[in-house]
Amino acid sequence: MFITFALITLLGALGMLLQKNVIVAGLCMVATFFGVAGLFLLLANPVAAALQVIVYTGAIMVLVLFVIMMLNSHEEEKAQSTRPIQRWVSVVLLVLLAIGAVKLVMSSPGVKSLAASGAAMPQAMTLQKLGTALFADHLLGFEVAGLLLLAAMIGAVALTKRNL
Repeated sequence: MFITFALITLLGALGMLLQKNVIVAGLCMVATFFGVAGLFLLLANPVAAALQVIVYTGAIMVLVLFVIMMLNSHEEEKAQSTRPIQRWVSVVLLVLLAIGAVKLVMSSPGVKSLAASGAAMPQAMTLQKLGTALFADHLLGFEVAGLLLLAAMIGAVALTKRNL
């Protein structure tokens, strides 16, 4: 199952990067979000999986696709000239950065301690644990996020009313 969800996530992300049509790229991003939700399920965290589907796949992607459709009223201009040297240099730099990132992660103390102790099955996250964590341990951050969202909503309404 892990390989299935990982492939859905990676192929969706790859499709999003390689797609020239922004609408199809947005739909590939939805597939990526569903793959990540499946990975959350495998980590015994159904709450995070449900939030991933509801918040990102449902709300954020509808908003992103709506904005893309509203703003995409003209075609993009074609590139003046191709630059194959820049492409090859960027591929080489990408490979070097990927190798460095893998070496850095593999040499980290967290990965070494996981390899030495063996990975234990994670505890399942429940709504009660999430509620306790949000409203007891992280109440200030939860309230600040709510105020920030309220300010963004008031700003959006003010900008919309001004243009009417």
